[in-house]
Amino acid sequence: MLRNEVADGSDLGRQVAGLLSNGQFVSDDMVNQIVERQLQQPEFRRGFLLDGYPRTVQQAQFLESLLSRIGMPSPFVVHLDVPNGEILKRLTSRLHCPNCKRIYNVGGNERRWAEECPECGALLERRSDDREEVILQRLKTYQAVTGPVLAHYTGSNHLPIDGNQAPELVFRRIQTALEPSLNGLKPRD
Repeated sequence: MLRNEVADGSDLGRQVAGLLSNGQFVSDDMVNQIVERQLQQPEFRRGFLLDGYPRTVQQAQFLESLLSRIGMPSPFVVHLDVPNGEILKRLTSRLHCPNCKRIYNVGGNERRWAEECPECGALLERRSDDREEVILQRLKTYQAVTGPVLAHYTGSNHLPIDGNQAPELVFRRIQTALEPSLNGLKPRD
């Protein structure tokens, strides 16, 4: 949602772009404005997945209030627990396609940094916020600001998962946990 706001070029998007490129978090008020505007769109009435939100206790409280106001259930929180060293390795090895938005992890193979996207043929790029110094700053901020959110979410609506497992295992664990909520939903055309 934040990257879409940046791409839209709104005043809010330009402010967000400056913060993201320096590895800083966007203020709760700014993020909450974006989330509220998006979640009130018709395509989200059946449900949605938020990745990286809420990041603060204030955002978590706002989200719970917003969901109540729009007649949706309390959130189900999945926490992927991954060691900082692994996060750094993964993010500094990441490329994205500016056209179709797919993300690729190229590992340590530097010659692949210039490859074309296998989906659409566009030249793959490294995001400006996937630099080591920016990632380290984000991890430091995460520990200080987002850590308390995990304490906020406890009980049956909270699922901690070891995110350092094979992607298939992580996916299956999430899928199994969410399956009761997904029953009855039909895929979108």
